[in-house]
Amino acid sequence: MRPRTRIPLRSLTVAVISLFTGTGAATAQIYDHPSFNTPYGETGTGVYLVIVNDINDFGGMATFRKAGDVDLGLRASVNEVSGGDVALNGGVDISSQFVEVSDEFPLDVGWVTGFGFGWATGDGSFGILRIPGGVSLARKFRSDDGKWALTPYATPRLALDIGVGGSNTDTRLHFDVDFGLDMQFGASWMLRFGLTVGSNSAMGFGITF
Repeated sequence: MRPRTRIPLRSLTVAVISLFTGTGAATAQIYDHPSFNTPYGETGTGVYLVIVNDINDFGGMATFRKAGDVDLGLRASVNEVSGGDVALNGGVDISSQFVEVSDEFPLDVGWVTGFGFGWATGDGSFGILRIPGGVSLARKFRSDDGKWALTPYATPRLALDIGVGGSNTDTRLHFDVDFGLDMQFGASWMLRFGLTVGSNSAMGFGITF
């Protein structure tokens, strides 16, 4: 009888965990945290305060989006990095809704993807090229008079993070989920709150107009 090949459970567990986890310091160079992505087409400019690296470092983010058959957006951010350095990030958002709320399914769903790059200044700095892909699930609740709307949403996604330069040239697959709430009080502006959990962490809030 041929002997069975046994795969050590401990080794397999360590390999899986290492694939889906990264260093917390890299959060400052992740361009799409929080992503503020919903299934709905959006045209306008957004400005946000962003807190990264487990509530240690602050930054600012700006976005511009244009709704269409495929929704396109640009984003850029500057974050403080522990030690007095900064991270400069930028990227492109691409998304489109493909499921609408119905009697059979209670959520709107859109696919989301894009690409971006972040670089931290200072000694030993390195960049991260990020290519995310996932879905955004949301439900919009409107007032009877149509003057305001609340939209809770969740955006789970996988991302290929490629280290560039410095001492970090790792390529890893990371999993993150954004939880957010959009509060629309007029046709042209809304307040937004977003929280990222998973292999990295961040939160932010701001306004779009």
